[in-house]
Amino acid sequence: METVRLYEPRDEQQLREIACQNYAEQFQGDKPVEPDDPELEAYLAHIIQKQASGKGIILVAEQENRLIGFVCLLAPENTATENDSESAYAFMSDLFVVPACRRQGTGSLLTRKLEEQAGVMGATSIALRVMADNQGSRHFYTKAQYQEKFVVMSKPLGSALRKS
Repeated sequence: METVRLYEPRDEQQLREIACQNYAEQFQGDKPVEPDDPELEAYLAHIIQKQASGKGIILVAEQENRLIGFVCLLAPENTATENDSESAYAFMSDLFVVPACRRQGTGSLLTRKLEEQAGVMGATSIALRVMADNQGSRHFYTKAQYQEKFVVMSKPLGSALRKS
């Protein structure tokens, strides 16, 4: 049975291990991840900084004293009242469950707990990004009643352009 709780500093090593797996899946494809990769280190520091800054939280899923998943939540910058609107968006990122524990409800549990925390923070809505070709994730979020509301488009700049 897994539990979901707030990340604590004692979790850092295990979080780094599973966040490294997430990074590899998202950005490396079939290439192995080098432990001293500066982009990996920046990604890991970015995740941990979300909670350390007080601007967000990390929720971790734990099973038998091992972290098996995590998700990050950035608090809304302002409440709906402060925005003078009906919406105050919190931002979800980096939902990840280790492969051996997928399709067992852990991602759904992390998402539900994140939604509860977002409400406590004053959010009225949650936004997230998902790769357009990631049909599994898109189905997961649709099933959890998330709707496509914005379309984010991107274009590589600089050295990435010259490689084409």
